[in-house]
Amino acid sequence: MFKKKNIIISLIVIIILAILFIGFKLLVKVGNPKYFYNYLHDAAGSLPVESYTANAKSADDGKAKPTENTDPETKGVIQSIEVDGQKVNSYERTEKIEFTDDLLNGISDISGLVTFRGNYSRSKSSTGTPSVTKEKFAESKWTYNTGKILKSNGVDYWSGNGWTGQPLLAKWSSETKAVMNLNESAKNKDGLIEVIYPGMDGSIHFLDIETGEETRPEIYVGMTFKGTASLYPDGKTPLLFCGSGDAQTGPFGENVSQRFYIYSLIDGTLLYESGYNDDFAPRIWHAYDSSPVIDPITDTLIYPGENGVIYTMKLNTSYDEAAGTLSVAPSDIVKFSFDIPEKYAEGGTLWGSECSACVWNGYLFIGDNGGSIYCLDLNSMKMVWINDVAEDINSSPIFETDGGNHFLYVATTLKYGYNSHNMGKASIYKMNAVTGEIIWRKPYEVHTVKGYAGGVLSTGALGTGLVSDYIFYSVSKTPDLEGGYLVALDKHTGEEVWTKKLDMYSWSSTVFFTSEQGKNYLIQGCQNGDLILFDAKTGNVLDTVNFGSGIEATPALYGNRLILATRSEKIFGVKIE
Repeated sequence: MFKKKNIIISLIVIIILAILFIGFKLLVKVGNPKYFYNYLHDAAGSLPVESYTANAKSADDGKAKPTENTDPETKGVIQSIEVDGQKVNSYERTEKIEFTDDLLNGISDISGLVTFRGNYSRSKSSTGTPSVTKEKFAESKWTYNTGKILKSNGVDYWSGNGWTGQPLLAKWSSETKAVMNLNESAKNKDGLIEVIYPGMDGSIHFLDIETGEETRPEIYVGMTFKGTASLYPDGKTPLLFCGSGDAQTGPFGENVSQRFYIYSLIDGTLLYESGYNDDFAPRIWHAYDSSPVIDPITDTLIYPGENGVIYTMKLNTSYDEAAGTLSVAPSDIVKFSFDIPEKYAEGGTLWGSECSACVWNGYLFIGDNGGSIYCLDLNSMKMVWINDVAEDINSSPIFETDGGNHFLYVATTLKYGYNSHNMGKASIYKMNAVTGEIIWRKPYEVHTVKGYAGGVLSTGALGTGLVSDYIFYSVSKTPDLEGGYLVALDKHTGEEVWTKKLDMYSWSSTVFFTSEQGKNYLIQGCQNGDLILFDAKTGNVLDTVNFGSGIEATPALYGNRLILATRSEKIFGVKIE
């Protein structure tokens, strides 16, 4: 009898401990006991592809045009344009913007990474062809400590580097290095690759890719940077463009609005700032997570904001390398915004873009928080077509020309509050870039919790070589609450070629590269600190290293040297062997 009683007591203790353990995980990893249902119930994960192949018609046209289904007028779109502070009914750019294939390819061929995903098609996640013999990450690595900054709520902190947070990589000419405020060792180093990394700690860091040593003094801005910066895309003009992702509390308790900045990388001087407290904006949240686009031919900056405005301006850049002088004098400031009264609530959170735009010819393609993906004619600042993909578009659209046809790849996340259990569909789409029509849709059922969206926050990676028919994405919070997938889709059909379950979800974008030996690889960072090396053809895991904290930012690869950062205030340099 006594023994039976002890067994019962032991079982009760075990049950209580199990409940406490689950409760602890909910509070620590999920943050709210209301997600108990999600913790116990898996989402469906991968769902059948929906195919609309007839919508590929006219994808070979060189001029964007709407169909009846994607016409802004029939969708009830109300467009607004402002030129130099005055609202106008129409606009025509004097110097025409045209991102030709030659221009886009030239930007992509610059040695380094000058913007998010390396080019304005958002299709270049690495540069160089490293020799890979061991198919593993080297044990030795360098570490650089960053920091944190107080959030606008005055209580919590932004720390380390987060989404999208890809570092830029620059190989400056010896002539440009000579006029920069580089340390002597960096200035004299042949083949220096400089890591340029605005962080969530409010600073812009400059490091040697090989050693992690500082190449010049950091620029302390005092505003957090979540998104990815851009360099002037001619490979020589040392201008840096970056935007803050959160407001800050000033020294007297005042609110300091987010804005975008232009810095000289000759001496770190702030040349220009704008995009704050803008009465033209339909939304007061003036964040700039989007990586800006710069047309070097017309010297035009194109900067999408989360305030619902797309800004363009002629920079009037003046750079004298011999004299070591650099300036900008922005003029012809043109702003675009739009409304769909039945969809966007006044002052609501659906306006604005966090993803980065891609461009082709005179067109810009971008998605927003309300699930609208649209094409904007940059020379008239008029919307050409618009489509509704229902959910938040955080993943940057990818532009591709394949066999003379023009396509977009777009992916969504699931907004919090979708239903009582916050489980629903997030999808990856292939679209006709000319008309905006959907060619296929690959849905996934995912979880979303407050502040941590499920679905696709990463930007896809287009394969080349042996995997030129593949596109790769990470899908978060599926099928279980903390899990995720890395998937290879057939880009023609949307069907899964292979799927790998991740131990923990990922917002970090997948890095694709091809070795000197001709083999294709993927690198994926995860929120549990795992960095994983995959065979891109098969999905087989080749190596895994854990960095102790979430890898939310997107890494950058130059040759066989990878730069990655974590939320725990560290930047790492890792070599691939």
